[in-house]
Order: sequence, then C-alpha cells, then structure tokens
Amino acid sequence: MKIIDRNGRLFGKISVIDLLVLIVVIVLAAALYMKRNVMEHTSPATPTVPITYEVKIPGVYDYDLDMYRVGDQVYSTDNDSGNAIGTIAEIRTEPYRIGATYVDGTYNYPEVEGRYDLYLTLEGQGLITDGRYYINRTYEINVNSYRYIYTMFVNTECVITGILS
Repeated sequence: MKIIDRNGRLFGKISVIDLLVLIVVIVLAAALYMKRNVMEHTSPATPTVPITYEVKIPGVYDYDLDMYRVGDQVYSTDNDSGNAIGTIAEIRTEPYRIGATYVDGTYNYPEVEGRYDLYLTLEGQGLITDGRYYINRTYEINVNSYRYIYTMFVNTECVITGILS
C-alpha cells in the first residue's frame, strides 16, 4: 500500500490539497479564538478602569519613611514594560511587631522601636477580566503575593494586602 496513490490522495482517501486546506482552516480558527477570547486583556480596544490596591512594606525604619510620598509613581522590577504600576494615593503606618519568647516561656508580639509597617494605597489603570486584575493590561496583581517595587527614592519588597476596587 502506497502513502500517496496515482491520483495524489493520501492512503487513497484524501487529497493532499484538501489536507492542506483543512490545516489552514484549523489554524485560522485557532487564531480567531485566541484573538477573541484569550488575548482580550492586551487588546488596546478594551477600555481600562481605575484599580486601587494596598501593599504592605514590613519593618521600615523611621528614617526611611520620608522616602515614600503621596503622588510618587511606583514601578515593579518584574514588569518589563517600564510603565508605572500605580501612584501612591495614601500612606499609613502601624507599629512594627515581631514575635518574642521571654525567659519565663511566654510569647508575645512587642513593638520594635523605630520601625513601622508601612501601608501604601496605590491607584492605577487596568483591566478586570474573569476576576483577575491587570495593571497597565499586563501586570497581574494578586492578594498575598510578594513583589519588588521601586520609586524614585527607594527599592523594596512588599506584599499586596488587598484590592480595594
């Protein structure tokens, strides 16, 4: 049994040209599906919405608090686009606490003098698609994920504590 017979059919059943046309149709259908469904968050035609989220930077020294200012642009080291992932809208501090075991065997969380947990409320433009939040269409934000961020004055690690809108 020959693979291609005298009439140019594979295994005597289907024409090579028919097979090529079928492959082209399948590839075009897959491309259309990707364009319509999978890549909608990167499409420039999809409108963006304001997204507000909060990040926590634990254990910031008191002399470093001045490095964060309302209105500063925040960028991410793991976002290659070069676009800001938000603007600082609000700054809040809480005393930094660390677990300590005492001589008598008790355990407590005393305040550490001169250090604070810093909370930044960031505002940016992005998309909300299927319950997922994308800042600038490409940078996905997830609660409880650790990120490296930087401003004009400081580079640090933070955790996203909540998505407010």
